[in-house]
Amino acid sequence: MTRRTTDKSGKSLERLVATLERALSDTNAAIESPSRRLIDRDTKKPREHDVVITWDHGHHQIVTAIECRDRSRPVGVPDVEAFADKCASTGVNSGVIVSASGFRNSARLKAENRSIVCMDLAEVAGFDWLGTQAFIGFERRFGDFNFTVVFDEPAPTTLKSLMDSAGTAIDKEGLKNLVMNNVPEPDDFENAVDKTVRINMHLNTINWSALDEDGKLWPVLHIKARTSYTVVKSIHDFKAMTYVGGGKNYSIASADVKMGDVSGRFLFVRNEDDSTSLIWSRDGTTS
Repeated sequence: MTRRTTDKSGKSLERLVATLERALSDTNAAIESPSRRLIDRDTKKPREHDVVITWDHGHHQIVTAIECRDRSRPVGVPDVEAFADKCASTGVNSGVIVSASGFRNSARLKAENRSIVCMDLAEVAGFDWLGTQAFIGFERRFGDFNFTVVFDEPAPTTLKSLMDSAGTAIDKEGLKNLVMNNVPEPDDFENAVDKTVRINMHLNTINWSALDEDGKLWPVLHIKARTSYTVVKSIHDFKAMTYVGGGKNYSIASADVKMGDVSGRFLFVRNEDDSTSLIWSRDGTTS
């Protein structure tokens, strides 16, 4: 079977479809993506499916496989036939093809006769149900960190490691996370944009201890922490899409978001009853 033109765009579509299906499916559905492999009954070798949904009905399971097509041309008859044959060989109960470029009429007829569902995922001009055209994010970017461990007199001349009250070793990254989690957020992020806020704080280190090079433990009085942060504003435009086919008809607003080390996608889905669902899909997951 001919694969999509680029792995990057194809995987992105797989994650999007898996996220949508997770939000729209029953709670007893297990959704795996990308690239779940099922055993071919003829060759006994694993074959890849983009998205696999398994419904657990207790005494039996129903398996749905989804093929995601993000190519410039519509899906044709050979694509449908190849996918239908693969579903039959891998024990799939129902197959779905999701296309970002539509289907040829002959392919829709072939899909109907081979019990394959055709789903269109297409961008549209816009939407008036969400009330906004962009997701606005605010991120605190911290500068350098400086830590001073304070002891009762006398103090150790060397410091090998720090341990918290549970005896767990705490490194510099752990101290940085402790500071960032305890620094209050601005009351008004908009007014804090591009301004530098300097932080001086004493960390709560009750029952902490320090280990010196000779293996002796020293009780820690407290730790002084100094750093600063700047608030950065980012705007992430929503794309309007429709997800239609197989008895489904959903409007979707999608925004790709990257703030610091976190990247993923926000989805607003307008359900068929006009209610709206918010979904966050972090890169590498479909939850």
